[in-house]
Amino acid sequence: MKDFFLSLSTRIDAPLTVKPIENAVRILKRDMKETLTESREKNVIRVCIDSSLLPEHYTAKVTENEILFTCGDALGAVYALLSVSERALGIQPLDWWMGVNAKKKPCAAIPCQSWRSPEWKVRYRCWFANDEVLFTLWHMAESERMQVWRRLFETILRCGGNMVIPGTDREYDGRTLCDAALEMGLWLTNHHTELLGARMFARVYPDLQPSYTLYPELFEGLWREAALHYKGRRVVYAIGFRGQGDRAFWHDEKGFDSDEAKGALISRVMRRQMEIVREISPDAVFATNLYGEMMALYRKGHLQIPEEVIRLWGDNGYGRMVSRRQGNENPRTDAMPDVNESGANGIYYHVSFYDLQAANHITMLQTPPQMIADELRTVLEHHAGTLWNINVGSVKPHVFMLDLIRRMWTDGQYDAKQAAEDFSETYFSSPAAAPLLTDYAECAVQYGPNADDRAGDQYYHFPLRALARALLRGETAKAVPSLYWAAGEISFADQVRRLAKTVKPGIASWQNYELRCREVMNVLEEDASVRLRETLLLPAVIHHAGCAGLYAFCQACMHAVNGNILQAYLWTDKALQANRKALNAMRQVRGRFTHIYDNDCFAGIGLTVQVLEGVRSTLRIQGDGEMLYNWEKQFLTPPEEKLVVLQTHRTIQLSDDELCRRLCGEVPLEEAFTAQ
Repeated sequence: MKDFFLSLSTRIDAPLTVKPIENAVRILKRDMKETLTESREKNVIRVCIDSSLLPEHYTAKVTENEILFTCGDALGAVYALLSVSERALGIQPLDWWMGVNAKKKPCAAIPCQSWRSPEWKVRYRCWFANDEVLFTLWHMAESERMQVWRRLFETILRCGGNMVIPGTDREYDGRTLCDAALEMGLWLTNHHTELLGARMFARVYPDLQPSYTLYPELFEGLWREAALHYKGRRVVYAIGFRGQGDRAFWHDEKGFDSDEAKGALISRVMRRQMEIVREISPDAVFATNLYGEMMALYRKGHLQIPEEVIRLWGDNGYGRMVSRRQGNENPRTDAMPDVNESGANGIYYHVSFYDLQAANHITMLQTPPQMIADELRTVLEHHAGTLWNINVGSVKPHVFMLDLIRRMWTDGQYDAKQAAEDFSETYFSSPAAAPLLTDYAECAVQYGPNADDRAGDQYYHFPLRALARALLRGETAKAVPSLYWAAGEISFADQVRRLAKTVKPGIASWQNYELRCREVMNVLEEDASVRLRETLLLPAVIHHAGCAGLYAFCQACMHAVNGNILQAYLWTDKALQANRKALNAMRQVRGRFTHIYDNDCFAGIGLTVQVLEGVRSTLRIQGDGEMLYNWEKQFLTPPEEKLVVLQTHRTIQLSDDELCRRLCGEVPLEEAFTAQ
C-alpha cells in the first residue's frame, strides 16, 4: 500500500462551525504552507466526531487517499489535527518558544497505519502564565501581544495540555484572553487570588476596605458576575479566600487572630462561592489551592473542604512538595498529598517562581530534572493526577522543564539522560548539548541544607540590594533582618561573609559551564548555535555574573566597614561590571525574542546595575576628596604633578567608569576577607 502524501493539495474536511476545530484547521494549514512546497494528487484529512469515544481522544486511520480522524469531541479533533504537524511536518511542541523555524520539504509521506491519542496520566493539564512580566515590553502593539498569547495557547495544546490561566491580574484584557483560550478548545481555571475568575475587589472598589465581613454583598456580586460570564463554558472554578494580593486575607482584615477563625471564614466563603456558581451552572467543577497559609490551616484541620472540590497541593517553588518559604519563615510543611487522601487531588507546581529571595524567573529552574521527575512520579503514585496547574512564568526561559512536564503528564515516565538527548536532537539537531541540560543544575550554588536549596537568578540581586541599602544608610552595626533566611540572625559582617562563602563556588562552576556552552556552540549549525546561546549560555552568563557580582560586593561592603573606601570603590565597580555583562547579554537577544528581557523587573538586573552605580558614586564622594580628584592625582598623574601644584587640576574629572578603568591597572584589588 502506498503512503498518504501530505502536500499543498491536501484538503481538510472538518466541522468548521466548531470554533476550536476551526482554529486547529487554521494552524495545520499555516504549518503546511510554511513547510511544504509542492502540490501532488488531491487527498483529504477528514475529521468526524463520535461521542462514543472518550472526550479528548481520537483514532487515526490512514489510507492512500485519506486520513480519517474519529474524535470524541472538539478537543480530541484539535489534538488529532496537531498530531499531523508533529508526525508529518516535523513541527515539535516547543518549536516556537525555542525560535525554531519550519524546515521546507516538497511533501510529507505518512505511512498507511493507524495511531491514536495518548492515555494521559493527568485529567486537567494546565499552564499558568503567572507573573508573565517578560511579555510586557516584548511587544507593545495589542495585536502583537495577542499573537503571543495565541502561540502560548497553541503550545499548550501541542504539549497535550487542555487548560490555561492566561496571566496574572490582567484587569483590562483578562477576559479577552480567556475568551480566546476557550475558542481554541482549552479549559480555564483561575489564579489563587482571583477566585472564580472574578475581578479583584480592590480594583473595583479602591476606596473600600477589602473586607468580606463588611461587604459580603459586594464580593458576592463580583463572584456572581464572573459566574454569569462563564456560564456553560469549560471552567474549573477556583474557590477560596485570600487578600488583595498574593497573601493571606487577614493582612487586610482584622479580627482573625486564631487559626480556627481564619479557617472558619475561608470554609464559609468557599461554600457560598459554590452556591452562587451552582445557581447559574449546576454541573460546575471546583478546585481550591492548598497553597501558602492554606496548607497549614488544612493540615491543622481548620479548613472544611467539600468532598467534590479538587484539592491542589502546592510545591515550594523549588520543586519539592513542601510549603513555601515566606520571609524568614520556612516550616517546609509536608505538601505531598497522602496516599489515601479523600476526593480528587492535584498540584500547583512551579517551573518559574518569584519570591524576592532565591527563586528563578528569567533562568531555567536550577533543581535537577530527575529530582523534579521523581517528585512528580510520587505525586502520581499518591493519586494526585486530577489537575496539574504548572506555573510557567513567561515561558521562554523554561522550555526544557516544560518538556519534562509534558512527558510526565502524558505517560508519567522520565529519564533525565534520555530526555536530554531527545531534547538536544530535537531542538539543537545534535546530541552534543545533552550533557549541558543535565549538568545545569549541578552548577547552582547551594545556600541551605536541603537538596532543593539551590540559588536561582533572584538570589544574587535581592541580597545585594539589601546589603547596599544597609551600607548607604549606615546600618552596618546590626544584621539585615530581611537576610536572616539566607545569612542568619548574626552580625552584618558575618552575614556578608556567609553570602560570599555561598556564592564563591558558583563563580568557577558557572564560568566553566559558560566555556562548555561555547564549545558546543562551535560544533552546531548556526541557527542551533543561536538557540543554545539563548537557552543555556544566557542563563549561565546571568548566574556567573550574579555570583561574581555578589561576591565582589560583599568584599566592597567589608572594605567600606573597615574604612578602606578606595578598595570598596573598586570592588563595587567589579560587581557593577559583572552585572553589566549579564544585562548586555540579555539585550543581545535577537530575532523573534528581541526585547523579551527588557522588563526584567523580578530579578531586576538592570536595577542592580543602577544601585551599584549609586553606591560607587557615593563611595567616591566619601573617599576621593572635596575636588573628586585625589585618587586620580595619587595614582594616575606623573610624579612631578603631585609635587608642583599650580592648579587644582588641568582637565575635567574622570567619570566613575573611566576612573575605575584606569585605577584597575594601578591599584591591585585586595580581599577584605577570605571566603572559605
